[in-house]
Amino acid sequence: MKKYIYIVLAILIFPLLTIAQSTVTGIIKNTDGTLAGVTITEKGSSNTVQSDENGRFSISLRSTQVLVFSSVGYASQERSAKPGEQLEIFLQSNNQDINEVVVVGFGTTKKLTNTGAVSSIKGADIRQIPTSSVQNALTGRLPGFVSVQRSGQPGRDASDFYIRGVSSLNPDGNQPLIIVDDIEYTYEQLSQINVNEIESISILKDASTTAVFGIKGANGVLVVKTRRGESGKPKINARFESGLQSPVTKLEFLDAYESALLWNEAINNTANDNTYQPFSEQALAHFRDGDDPYTYPDINWYERIFKPASLQYNTNVDITGGGERIKYFISGGAFSQDGNLYDFQNEANKVNNNYYYRRYNLRSNLDIQATKSLKLRLDVRANFNRINSPRAGNIVGEVFDFSKIRPWSAPFLNPNGSYSYASDTQELLPTINARLGTSGYHLDRRNDINILFGGTQELESIAKGLSLSGRVAYASVESNGREQGRDQIPVYRYFPDTDSYILKGGAPYVMDNYTLRAYQGDYNNRVNAQLSLNYSRSFNDHTINSLLLYNRESYNSRGDKRSNWIPQNFEGFTFRTGYDYKQKYLLDLTLAYNGSDRFQSDQRYGFFPAISVGYNLAQEQFFQNRFDFFDLFKFRGSYGIVGSDKVAGDRYLFQQVYNEGGPYSFGVSHQASGTIYEGNLGNSNVTWEKQSSFDIGLDLSVFNNKLGLTVDYFNNIRYDQLVTSQSLPLHIGVGVSPTNIARVRNRGVELELNYNDNIGQFSYNIKGVFSYFKNKILFQDEPSPAFPWLRSTGHQIGQPMGYLFDGFYSEENIASSPIPAGGYQVQPGDLRYKDLNEDGVIDDYDRTTIGRPNIPNSSFGLTLGGSYKGFSANVLFQGTTGYSFSVQGSGIEPFKSQFLPIHQERWTPETAATAKFPRLTTNPTTVNSPSSYMSDFWLIDATYLRLKTVELGYQFPDRWLPLTISNARLYVSGYNLLTWTNYSLYQQDPEVTSNTAGDAYQNQRVVNLGIQIGF
Repeated sequence: MKKYIYIVLAILIFPLLTIAQSTVTGIIKNTDGTLAGVTITEKGSSNTVQSDENGRFSISLRSTQVLVFSSVGYASQERSAKPGEQLEIFLQSNNQDINEVVVVGFGTTKKLTNTGAVSSIKGADIRQIPTSSVQNALTGRLPGFVSVQRSGQPGRDASDFYIRGVSSLNPDGNQPLIIVDDIEYTYEQLSQINVNEIESISILKDASTTAVFGIKGANGVLVVKTRRGESGKPKINARFESGLQSPVTKLEFLDAYESALLWNEAINNTANDNTYQPFSEQALAHFRDGDDPYTYPDINWYERIFKPASLQYNTNVDITGGGERIKYFISGGAFSQDGNLYDFQNEANKVNNNYYYRRYNLRSNLDIQATKSLKLRLDVRANFNRINSPRAGNIVGEVFDFSKIRPWSAPFLNPNGSYSYASDTQELLPTINARLGTSGYHLDRRNDINILFGGTQELESIAKGLSLSGRVAYASVESNGREQGRDQIPVYRYFPDTDSYILKGGAPYVMDNYTLRAYQGDYNNRVNAQLSLNYSRSFNDHTINSLLLYNRESYNSRGDKRSNWIPQNFEGFTFRTGYDYKQKYLLDLTLAYNGSDRFQSDQRYGFFPAISVGYNLAQEQFFQNRFDFFDLFKFRGSYGIVGSDKVAGDRYLFQQVYNEGGPYSFGVSHQASGTIYEGNLGNSNVTWEKQSSFDIGLDLSVFNNKLGLTVDYFNNIRYDQLVTSQSLPLHIGVGVSPTNIARVRNRGVELELNYNDNIGQFSYNIKGVFSYFKNKILFQDEPSPAFPWLRSTGHQIGQPMGYLFDGFYSEENIASSPIPAGGYQVQPGDLRYKDLNEDGVIDDYDRTTIGRPNIPNSSFGLTLGGSYKGFSANVLFQGTTGYSFSVQGSGIEPFKSQFLPIHQERWTPETAATAKFPRLTTNPTTVNSPSSYMSDFWLIDATYLRLKTVELGYQFPDRWLPLTISNARLYVSGYNLLTWTNYSLYQQDPEVTSNTAGDAYQNQRVVNLGIQIGF
């Protein structure tokens, strides 16, 4: 009997043992942690499972023992598996997945059926980039997105960015609209968002995607979607980072001896100039030997003021989870960025006078299933910012400025430890370290609060696929300034011969107490209300998606004057409908009717239509039969009208302006009375700028989304631009408001190429983006110039004007060369310019267009990524071309700037054939001065290539993780690591603002170490 029992048990247990031995288990992760909902399929079969909420899976092998892991938005991966094996799979993002959902204005769309020009990126792909600003992290990653980072100052290092370049003659009229969860944000608010909160970012570039915003859509739209909760047990994710910052460009200044030699040479080169006295041979010897540091100081103020490196820290913690009723995402973060100044404080001056930035973020996104058909959401965001700077002023600018400090102006400290002052300058300022140590700080504080409440009611009882959504959002900004400082400090000049000190005249003998001051800053709020009727339905092979939206916004702002708080109002209606047949024939239509109270009542509203079509050839049966490796072969095109209400001048340009003037005296004795004078005449016909946008594109995807290509060509005409007429004669005696008369054309091409694949456990991806755009001014009411080369019309916006460099004057060519107007006597080594009108004189009639504008017209990026088991690496090379910059004044000109290495390559009779700089002179107004004679000698090509970001990471194996830790990743990342340029004239970052002294806080290189832990 026992024998039969054993046989029966064996028959029952054997299949279970067989199943257990053929089962493969494992966990799936990405850089953020575990991944739920990933599809695991045994290749060549219907055997499929999905990963659970913790990223874990279990599948029984049947035949091939090859598993395919796939999820929307991620590159598919194949992996050989043995029965009983435990796998750990790491998936990489794939922005080319045609089934991925992309966020657009007031809705979403699939890449497969999208007919507009949209580029997108996941928040997870930029989360480890060690920069405080979102726009900095996007550089080089999206076609059509071009940015320039003008400053590296903590808290003020956010890049200016543009979508498809610039089209408006109004500087503010080129800023893209920024939408975060369907609510408008400013540039500054965007830079303050914690990247950890972001789910995805899209840029909308053509009329079919931006017409829903009507009067605000002409400059493109950047759309941010924040993260939301997911069903499941609470997941806690913590990220801790620490980074080391250093300037991308290290400034070099000549020492006292080398500077004194050039000083003497410049004096000798300048006839009849007794302003400066040459240094004696004795003084030169002391500078060279450094044997008398108090009588003949030699201070490199840059190296003594700025540290080679400083620190930044970043900490983020988020919690996500929920059940059937409530889902939540809660995130908190703290970012700290220090400045590069040394600490010059002592026990009596304990204030932080360094640059620094402190940011604290808190976000809570709740989704509530109130009833079976009603969904509610409540989003709350708080942001607190602190930006500190020294009250001493622009420290970088002072280090450059020869009129304020020189290498020999003063010792760093006197022998007794007291501070000195620049006794050889006109302002006699205390030394930079003296003012940094004692003058105090200026602190800007800003608090942002955002609250959004909304709901969606399904209306299935009326029509299947019909729903009604509404939301109200409130955003407020409150900022103020705090300043603690001293206006006067005791400083002394030391005389080594007598070992004595003399107090600077007017300075106090004793250090005064700090004075505390406070200032009111911005105080504004924004209220937005939206109501929309949505319809989405599929009928066999037909799909319809429609939206009817009402949108109203009121923006209130006031400064110190708390009265006259007048809101700015926007109101609009939008209808959008999309249709596709078998995902093959695609059509989208948008009709927007909205307006702004910036304009007179009968000119307030406008109509903004757009249409786009698409044809997916890959869905045709004949095409599939011949080219079955194509997943997507889609042609698309769009055309529409969009607008922009960002115009220069008074807020209400249709009103007559009257201004307060100076006092006027009445009566026999002086009795002052206030006056009012007539300002610009109002323009009752003023309205918004308009743009006709045309775009055609091609989207390709082959080999199961391994290779993807997107190409776009666009041609936009910005018309009815508001500019002030330049042809009206000045003798009419009154100013006029801008008029809708200017026209600009902007056109270009964009390309995005993606490839991803895996070789065994090694997965890799390559992504390249390229953008080219060029604008042309078609009309701007420009007076007819004396010569055609003086005309700005027909050139690009911001096109510089100046002279054409034609070599150096020499003894041989002075007699036969044109001479500058005003009687200036040129000498060999001066810059010579082309005489365009051939009158023998160099004057304003010889100026013409030179170089290119200071905003790039071409940008490119190449991303290389790979992962093997737990190791991962991502590298981004980014660059721009097609733009120029110049530096003036204290940034480059002798006796305005410090003496620089480039000045040693000046023209002399011995270096005439190789000189890279004109002869030195003390005269600040010669032809050698870019401030007086801007030319293409000074305006240089700013093309550059950067190793923009690098990230190296290691995801610890699941078996190494103790307790309840579900994920742990260690990574090293870098930002702005290496830069290659093609110029040597300036010591400047290529993104510097043109026609300035180039004295902005230097852009920073960051090397960052971080760890991410999930529970």
